Amino acid sequence: MQIESQKRYRMFLILLVYIFMALIGIRYGIHPEVRSFDFINAIVLALLLTQLCIVDSKIVGKPLSIFSYWVVFIFYGVAVPICIIRAHGSKGLLIIVAHLFGLLLVLVMSSFVTLLFFEKFLSKSI
Repeated sequence: MQIESQKRYRMFLILLVYIFMALIGIRYGIHPEVRSFDFINAIVLALLLTQLCIVDSKIVGKPLSIFSYWVVFIFYGVAVPICIIRAHGSKGLLIIVAHLFGLLLVLVMSSFVTLLFFEKFLSKSI
C-alpha cells in the first residue's frame, strides 16, 4: 500500500477503536453488572490495536517482524505502547497518553449518557 492509503487506514483504525470503546461504554451504561462479553471485547480490542500497531510502524518506517505479531496480540496491553514508543520515540509517549485519556473519556461519557438516558426513560415508564 502507498503511504497515503496507509495513513487513511491508520485513521480508520483509530476511529474504529474509539467507536468500539463508545459501544463498550454504552453496554456498561445499560447493564453495568453483566460481564459476559468482556472476553470478546478484549479480543476485538486486541485485534484492532495490533493491526493499528502494525500499520503505524510501517508508516513510520520501522516495521515489526512477522513473528512479533502474535506477541503484540497476546500482550497488547504492554506491547502496543512499547511498539508506539519504539516507532515514534519520545513523541510516542505523548501519543499514548493522549489516546489513553481520549479513550477513557469516550468510555466514561458514553456510559454516563446511556445511564442517564435509561434512568430517565425507566423513571417515566414507572
